[in-house]
Order: sequence, then structure tokens, then C-alpha cells
Amino acid sequence: MPGSHSGMGLSGAGGRYFSLCALYLFVYYGFGAFSPLITQYYNSISLTGTQIGLISAVAPIVSIVAQPMWGLFCDRFQIRKTVLILTLVASGLAGLFFVGVSSFAFVFLLYLILSFFQSAVIPISDSLALGYAKKNGLQFGDIRLWGAVGFALAAFVTGLLVEQWGPSVLFYSYCLALLIAMLFLLRVPDESEETSRFRVGMLAGMRDLLRLPRYLLFLLASFCVLGAVNANNIWFSLFYQEIGGTVAGVGLAFLLFAGSEAPFMKLAGVFVRRWGLELTLLLAAVCGAARWLWYSSAPSTTFVIAMFFIQGISVGFYLATAAQFVRENTPASLQVTALAIFFSVGGGLGTMLCNLVAGWIKDSYSTLGIYLFFGIITVIGIIPLVLITYGPWKQAAPDDKVEATQ
Repeated sequence: MPGSHSGMGLSGAGGRYFSLCALYLFVYYGFGAFSPLITQYYNSISLTGTQIGLISAVAPIVSIVAQPMWGLFCDRFQIRKTVLILTLVASGLAGLFFVGVSSFAFVFLLYLILSFFQSAVIPISDSLALGYAKKNGLQFGDIRLWGAVGFALAAFVTGLLVEQWGPSVLFYSYCLALLIAMLFLLRVPDESEETSRFRVGMLAGMRDLLRLPRYLLFLLASFCVLGAVNANNIWFSLFYQEIGGTVAGVGLAFLLFAGSEAPFMKLAGVFVRRWGLELTLLLAAVCGAARWLWYSSAPSTTFVIAMFFIQGISVGFYLATAAQFVRENTPASLQVTALAIFFSVGGGLGTMLCNLVAGWIKDSYSTLGIYLFFGIITVIGIIPLVLITYGPWKQAAPDDKVEATQ
């Protein structure tokens, strides 16, 4: 355990740290059981490719609206933990309803409801973890890496269960994992920072965030970089089979890919301390662009599996440092809001665009063309990261200075 936890039993700081890691483990286990395997469920109820693309592209619209709303609500009333408990339970139970649904209309409606509650989970969890890490002198990546472990285990284990028992098992796994995560959340402290000296209205807070150049540039970068990363979860299985892989190989690939994120999230702290947040993010984006462009050249499945660690460098580094960058470049009183907008732009708008374009490319060309597009849009996302690192906004404004302008 980190030094600040030495000598503490499970009922003390060590127990709270363990509970926070377990929260990430089970939240992402639920996501790992759901996202990579949902296409198996779609196929089992005979949805068309157009219907699958529509669900994948439109559902993020809910998060675009809901994530800032959840964030502003939490920042305004300082009830992050309560909201997270509610949304974990609600999204877990919403997942169970898929078991009895087989028509496109109902699947579409359920997915929108699920997205509404699910959209609050990651921004609020990250806000809690960032607050705890700052107070106890820890690296956020040391906590976040347990999410990568959970996602990797779920993609592999649930894949085996789906082969044995059918697609409905993924919804039971998803719900159970989120309910277990909620139980660990009860022991997680809410390290809210003192913000009574600075309270703003919801719309004013949103406006203040959008006046910060470094934050805006980072939103643009994440729109491109994370849009491709999230869309890959939907299209990778089709790509892998097109280059000669099997459905069983998809589960193994996700296990290795997502599993590689954990050690690199741990390593991200070393890179940040030596070279800074900006260069770490830039390295991650460059590796991501190279990966997608390489995929578009139709490599063999053997090489795709052998180079699994590229995901650790690109996705692991980016996710471990992105939330920390947002925290250090926005006012403390708008932390959850800033994270929510970040996730809604990258995970919502960016993913929606990438899925829409990917669907059109697949119908017109091939899945290899999809990855060429992913590579190009990630290269575009590198430009604002270069401006953040070397441009006129390379130094972050002090937090008190940021607040004083409001």
C-alpha cells in the first residue's frame, strides 16, 4: 500500500483505498461484460446492421445531455456519492430488462434509459477517486488500473459464459457487477473539496469552463482520440473476423488488450512525474493513431494479438492521465461538471460521429476503411494536444486565478 496507508487496518485508510479499487474493478467488470459482447445479443434477436449502427450512434446523444446535467447537479448540491449509488443501482436493473426484450423499438428505448443512468457512473467515480488520490498523495492511475483489470476479466469470462449459456448471461453479469460495486461504494469516502467560497449557478459554471483555452483544446483532442477508442469496441469484432480471426479469438483479444491497460496505467504515473501530463497524453495519442493506421493495412491476426500492448500505451496512458489533466486545469468547484463534459464530448459526441461514419464506411467499403478513418481522426486529435504542449497555452492558469476571472 502507499505510504499514507501504512499501519492502517482495513477499517482505516487502507480499507477505503481497497474499497475504491474494488469499486473500479466491479464497475468496469460490468462494462466489460456488456460492451464487447452486446453485438452477440443483437445478432441473437436478428437486428440488422443498420439498426445496430443506429443504437450505437444515437445512444451517446443521451450522455451528451445527461453527463453535464449529472455533473452540474453533483457540484451544485455536493451529493456525488448519493447520486453514484442511485445510478449504479438504476443502470444495473435497467440492464436486466434486456433479457425479456427482442424488438428493435424496445431495445432502443432500453438502451437510452440505460445510457441516461450509466452516463453518471464514470465521471462521478473519477471525481471521487481524484479527490481521494490528491488528499492521500496517490496517483490516480494506481486506482484507475483496477478498472482495466475488471474490463479485461469480464470480456474473457463473460465471453465463455455467453458461448455456454447464450447472450442473456451478459446482462446478469452486468447487473450483478454494478450492485457489488455499489456495496463497495458505501465504504468509499467523498473527498469533497471546500467550495463554499465559490458557488456558481449551473449555466454560469458551464460558461466559465468553456472560457478556458487549455480545457477547450483538450475537449477537441478527446473528441477525436476517445471517439475512435470507444467506437473500436463496437467494430473490432467485425474487423478481427475480416482479417481471418474467430469469434473466440475476439474474447482473447479483448482480454489481452484491456488487460494491458492496467500495467501502463500504473506506469503512467512515472511518465507524468518525469515528462508531465501533456507529453504523456501526446505519446498516447500518437501510438493510438499508429495503431489504427496499421490495422487498416490488414495485418495478420497473429501480429494483432502479439502487439496487444499497443492498447496499453495508447488507451491506458490516455485514460490514466486525462482525468488528472481536467482536474488540474479547471476550478475545484466545477470538478464533476468538467469531467462530465469531458466524457460527454469524447465518449458521447466523438463516439457518435465515429460510429456513424464507420457504419457508412462499412456499407460502402470495408472494415479496413473504418480503421483508416480512425487513424485519420486520431491524427487530427493530436493537433490540439501539440498546441497544449508547445503552443501559447502550454502553462495552466493557477486555480485561484481561474476562479478570480468569474
